[in-house]
Amino acid sequence: MMPLDCNLKLVLVHKWCIDMEVSVTKFDTLSKVLHWLSAVVILWATFSGLFLVAVKGEGEWKLLISEFNVSLTTAFIPIFCVRIVHAVRTVRPCYQGKLSAAQILCVRYVHMTMYLLAMLLFISGLLMMRSEFQVFGLITIPPLIEHTQASMFFSRVHRYVSYALTVLIILHVLAVILHQRAGKKILQRMLW
Repeated sequence: MMPLDCNLKLVLVHKWCIDMEVSVTKFDTLSKVLHWLSAVVILWATFSGLFLVAVKGEGEWKLLISEFNVSLTTAFIPIFCVRIVHAVRTVRPCYQGKLSAAQILCVRYVHMTMYLLAMLLFISGLLMMRSEFQVFGLITIPPLIEHTQASMFFSRVHRYVSYALTVLIILHVLAVILHQRAGKKILQRMLW
């Protein structure tokens, strides 16, 4: 089977968006709730985690933040899975002529990459744990991998994925800000 050339892909994306424009202009309520919940959890976990790495030394507050991050992200994994399933099954609102077909294709790839990186971040975070940990004091989870070299590998994966996801988050927020300032009110699709 021959791959579609880029221009044909753009035409198909453009046609799909034109067809969808009439019926859907905003994300549904569940999409909005899952988006903003994901934003809060991922931003908190990413930036507090990067902060913990940057700040040298030991302290009780570092341990508390670290334990809270582990509990929060572990509890959030099933919710994020629901978000992915919902995103795949739900009709997305179109950009109503606010973005070109090439921009829409770029947005789709960036969102897909952000989903994949977030899931990889959550999974690698679990697999890098070398000792048992508690989720908000309710359940105790033993280390999923006993082999030290493997957990060290997942620790490195976790670190580099967090850097990559941070870059994409920053680009995502900057793109929204630039489009909003240019009069392309795409953020309204995700607001109530």
